[in-house]
Amino acid sequence: MAKLTEKDEPLPGVKEDHFALNFEAGFQKIGFFVLLAILSGALAGIFSNGYFSSTEKLNHTRALSVNYDRFGRLQTEFPLHFTVKNNVADKYVFSLGGDFTDHFQPGVISPQPDSMYSRGNTLYLVYNNVKTEGDFSVWMYVTPTVPGKTTITAGVNGEPALSFWQFIYP
Repeated sequence: MAKLTEKDEPLPGVKEDHFALNFEAGFQKIGFFVLLAILSGALAGIFSNGYFSSTEKLNHTRALSVNYDRFGRLQTEFPLHFTVKNNVADKYVFSLGGDFTDHFQPGVISPQPDSMYSRGNTLYLVYNNVKTEGDFSVWMYVTPTVPGKTTITAGVNGEPALSFWQFIYP
């Protein structure tokens, strides 16, 4: 499509904005590729769970791991899956700190902790008399309440904590 200029004859009764018409014509040329890039990003998980979003993080001693999505949506619940690897203990105390208490609202926790409390900006989940052989897992569903990048720290039984980030879209 040829660019419109001020010299072209206007239609009677129509006031044309040449800048807007030229912008639309230019965007029509690249619009398909922009749409294709957005769809590819969505399928890859850049905007929520998917190949680039779902990940696992381990602490330095490999005793604690967390499976989570790097990207999420505001007010949309998603799971955090914590696993304590081959640690034989009859009591587990999980700690969630960083931005967790300010940016997320916990929902369903499975299995339910025997007690739960917070000190400062850290939430603690206490499991007493745990009788497991092998790995111990906790599923926690959380709802983001603040958009933007957040950093969460997680630990268990005084082991070195792990830190991970998430980006929450509005």
